[in-house]
Amino acid sequence: MSREYPVFTVTPKAEKSLRAGHPWVFGDEVTDVSGAYEQGDLVDVKSAKGAYLGTGLVNDKSKIRVRIISTNANDRFDRAFWQRRVQYAIEYRKHVMGDDFKCCRLIFGEADGFPGLTVDRFGNVLSIQCLSLGMETRKNIILPAIVAYLRSLGEVID
Repeated sequence: MSREYPVFTVTPKAEKSLRAGHPWVFGDEVTDVSGAYEQGDLVDVKSAKGAYLGTGLVNDKSKIRVRIISTNANDRFDRAFWQRRVQYAIEYRKHVMGDDFKCCRLIFGEADGFPGLTVDRFGNVLSIQCLSLGMETRKNIILPAIVAYLRSLGEVID
């Protein structure tokens, strides 16, 4: 399968960390970059031997150079991808919190596949903290998806 994203090759240490589930690639762990990109773009991360390790969001100005959002080479990072992520995170919170999840953390950043994004709910108000460029550039897709999904559940969000 041909991939459209620039490729970041990483050190064996970073490969081991990513294979163990760690979602970050630090700047000094990147050994080679092929392909043009802009800050906040999607990039593929590969081992020195060319094995696919994940796709993430790049920011050269951060010590965390790539924040992994998926380890599935078949994922398409369209609006539907983010809607599925939102639905999964909210359904998980509902399961953990019970039927009354009016005051809780809805999105737990990396744990929910939204690196650098935290969304808390206080009744009908959502509080958002965005600490990564990749999430900042996608919040116009993600935040409406959160509100729409909550409303589809009959929840009131202002």
